Amino acid sequence: MTKIEPIIVPTKGEGNLFVISALSFVMNPENVTFFWQVLDKNEFPIIEGNIAMDCQTYSQWNNDDNFVINWACKMLNFVIV
Repeated sequence: MTKIEPIIVPTKGEGNLFVISALSFVMNPENVTFFWQVLDKNEFPIIEGNIAMDCQTYSQWNNDDNFVINWACKMLNFVIV
């Protein structure tokens, strides 16, 4: 889990924990789809969704998963703390 600046969802509360996992991963992809969530302090999801990484960005990934976390947070306008 990655700590981010708090996200407030009026109907669900406040979350500041970001998690992401790959949903599809094929060789030579056109894109890779990820599932992400922002969790509250009790690790319950308050917001979630899917995000696709294009093949040009995917080619920069290498073996550092922080690349994906940083990319997703930037795309979603979440600030890592």
